[in-house]
Amino acid sequence: MVSLRGPQNMPVHFVDKHQCDLKARVNNIGPILDKLLEKGVIRQEVYDKIRDTPTTQEKMRKLFRGPLKSGGQKAKDVFYQILEKEESYLVDDLKRKESGAGAIWN
Repeated sequence: MVSLRGPQNMPVHFVDKHQCDLKARVNNIGPILDKLLEKGVIRQEVYDKIRDTPTTQEKMRKLFRGPLKSGGQKAKDVFYQILEKEESYLVDDLKRKESGAGAIWN
């Protein structure tokens, strides 16, 4: 579902493959953090620390360095499912780039 193949044919999670784009392009982090807290991927203390961070990009960096790294595949799966709902256009764009399909221009 969300795994691709990396070096030595090992699976690479969509979230890992697109980490740089996600850090740069996720726009509305608040609802994502709320849902990660609700699903138990992050604890209240971590939630509060990330929410107190001034920029969206830095919030995303903290999320990747902490809970998504330590939570492994399961945390990344939950994060991906939330992204599909909260940032659907971004996820679709990254999937399109992955498949080699470009944008349609007139």
